Amino acid sequence: MEIITSTQNRIVKLARSLSQRKFRTETGLFLVEGVNLLRDMPQSVALEYVIATKERLDQAKEIFRTRADAEFYCVTDAVMQSISDTAAPYGIAAVCAISETEFAMPKGNALLLDGVSDPGNLGTVLRTAAACGFCDVYALETADIYSPKVVRATLGALFRVRVYVIDEQRALELVRNTRSAILDMGGENILCERVESPVLFVAGNEAHGVRASIKEEAQRVYSLPMKNDIESLNVAVATAVAMYQTMKE
Repeated sequence: MEIITSTQNRIVKLARSLSQRKFRTETGLFLVEGVNLLRDMPQSVALEYVIATKERLDQAKEIFRTRADAEFYCVTDAVMQSISDTAAPYGIAAVCAISETEFAMPKGNALLLDGVSDPGNLGTVLRTAAACGFCDVYALETADIYSPKVVRATLGALFRVRVYVIDEQRALELVRNTRSAILDMGGENILCERVESPVLFVAGNEAHGVRASIKEEAQRVYSLPMKNDIESLNVAVATAVAMYQTMKE
């Protein structure tokens, strides 16, 4: 197999462009890096092509041995570095199609994220949602679900939840028609409450919280107790604590 040595190769340029939201939106594609993420990726995720260094090519072929749609390209370490979003790329990446998820009301416990802007927070929240069985996640003006940092932070959980990118009108429909609960400092102590399922937890922006229009429609507000003059917790931590409350027996 010929080894691609130029960063101007069309295959390489497309993969590299997917670090930007604009090109992910235009192409409907996103980049998945790392062996564990790729092993976890279900057959339902459509592959465009796989890129690997010479050292990792056989491993890449082993990972995708059951995929008839897998097309492989071998690149130099320098080319892989130009594509990767990490300082020390593992050496395998795949260009995949973004799944189109048609809006639907939640089938069980669910999460509405209002303006969560930090990719690391968003990825961690998605991973915790999957771990707690919150299989429907609604994203309102959040960081891009398919950015490399978010995909990496989910550690494969992105493929285990249904993510719906929605507008404010849909968000209001959700909170009006579910057992909705805002996570905010002004609410009832969630550690002292029995949270009934199914529930829709609503978590807000790191700096500004949940927008007023959604707060006005939600049925309940929960908070976490704080000591030592701590005013708030990271949104990923607070959301995790709330979701785990639903798993109490």
